[in-house]
Amino acid sequence: MKKFFAALICLLIMSAQVSAMNLTLYESVGSVSLGSKPFELKIEGYTKLDGNFSKGVAIFNGNLYFHFDAPSLKEKMPQAKNFAEEQKIFDMASRFGSSDFSNTVPVFVFEGMTKIYPMSSDDGRKFYLLATETGGGGSMKVIGDRNGTWVKYFDTLDMRKQMPQEFYLENFYAEGDTIIFLYKQWQQENFCELRYKWNENNQWFGVELIYR
Repeated sequence: MKKFFAALICLLIMSAQVSAMNLTLYESVGSVSLGSKPFELKIEGYTKLDGNFSKGVAIFNGNLYFHFDAPSLKEKMPQAKNFAEEQKIFDMASRFGSSDFSNTVPVFVFEGMTKIYPMSSDDGRKFYLLATETGGGGSMKVIGDRNGTWVKYFDTLDMRKQMPQEFYLENFYAEGDTIIFLYKQWQQENFCELRYKWNENNQWFGVELIYR
């Protein structure tokens, strides 16, 4: 009987390991950055574009819709009375998600370059990692369709507030059910990791900051 239970426990452990979600991060399929003219964007890698490079909808990878309206910034920003109102205007001017504008999430694309990386899991989930590079640093966001609603699972800027400023992003990759962002201290050999691990029960990413 003891051998039976030992074998059963072993099988359960093996089953848990096999059932854990594995993520695959693919090469970038496109990017968005400021264009050469005011209130115009430079959009690369899209599969379809409805509109022009100032206002319209660009489709990436067949199912990611980018809704943008750069001229609205010129029209509405002078009316903003505070930072909160400015943020709402920016949030409405560039959004990623479904073909339905109301089912999208705001992503700021009017500074630096935002690269688009598809990501999938072996159990059929699909995500997008949006990597924004700016002169003052950068932010990494993961978005996706969660039960029919597009959500932003995380933004590394939220955790960057807890890290020393002299650490810069050196690499990022997926390992098992975790997305890892590796930071290196400027002119030092000190590293830290932001590890976003998928939580099956919560259907969300948890986060851990590790120094090494």
